[in-house]
Amino acid sequence: MFSVQISLVQNAIKAGGRRSAARSEVQMPGRVGDQGIRSVCRISDLSIAGARLETYQALPPHSVVMVTLPGQPPRRARIVWSDDYTAGCAFEEPLSEAVLDQLVAIYGFVPALPEIAMFRA
Repeated sequence: MFSVQISLVQNAIKAGGRRSAARSEVQMPGRVGDQGIRSVCRISDLSIAGARLETYQALPPHSVVMVTLPGQPPRRARIVWSDDYTAGCAFEEPLSEAVLDQLVAIYGFVPALPEIAMFRA
């Protein structure tokens, strides 16, 4: 199984604007780390520009982290916003469309069909 590892980095990334790319809903398991301590996290949406992280520890806004996505080298990202144990990060270097498509194909969230649709003829 792949995981996502996040480690805080000392230098900051320039502050950006609002979300710059459409996001795909995913359910991707991961790990989050700060100064050698790691805990489980989940990626709940992903775009070429960033991701939403669900963690068990608060990540302060404007902190810089290293995010490792499944099958990818670590990439720097800045925490843009944080609300308790959910945070949005912006990647310093965007994902390629091919990598995004591959990850969404594997981890993309597809809601269950409503029961009523199952009984249609």
